[in-house]
Amino acid sequence: MSQETQDENAGAGGGDGRAVETEIVITPEERAEVAEAEKAELKDKWLRAVAELENYKKRVRREIDDATFRAQQNLLNAFLPTVDNLERAQELARSNEQLFKGIQMVVSGFLSALARHGVEPVPAVGHPFDPAIHEALQQMDSPDHAPGTVIREWEKGYRQGDRLLRPARVVIAGPGSGGGKSDGAA
Repeated sequence: MSQETQDENAGAGGGDGRAVETEIVITPEERAEVAEAEKAELKDKWLRAVAELENYKKRVRREIDDATFRAQQNLLNAFLPTVDNLERAQELARSNEQLFKGIQMVVSGFLSALARHGVEPVPAVGHPFDPAIHEALQQMDSPDHAPGTVIREWEKGYRQGDRLLRPARVVIAGPGSGGGKSDGAA
């Protein structure tokens, strides 16, 4: 065997344990396909990253809004007993007109300040009982109200927008209430 033949055999893995090196030829069309596949994969990753960033922004905004609401709720809940006490004082001062008017002005100013911050009382007396905004303290029959209607408010409830700050503590008409409605029985 000549030296060239031995070199060719050795280069073709001729049994001496060396790896055969072969050159892979990629056509321009194959390169274009690989590039398109990489482009599609990178675009997909980019779109996912953008969507993840948007979701993160929304989650952070929601967390900030919730933290802000909780801080406002804590502050407002500290002040709401004051307006409750002012309203009680106003009821007691009915016999003294000047004192009544003075307390009424303070209560009115307090409620106006709450309203400027989006805080409004929860509807109670005369409205149907709603466990989402009312807390029932008692149930009693009333000839003037339909069953399930709020007949007395012990403590006002407040909400800010669609969020409840404090439920109204109420008494509701019981099942034996009349409300002037006929149930069809003779």
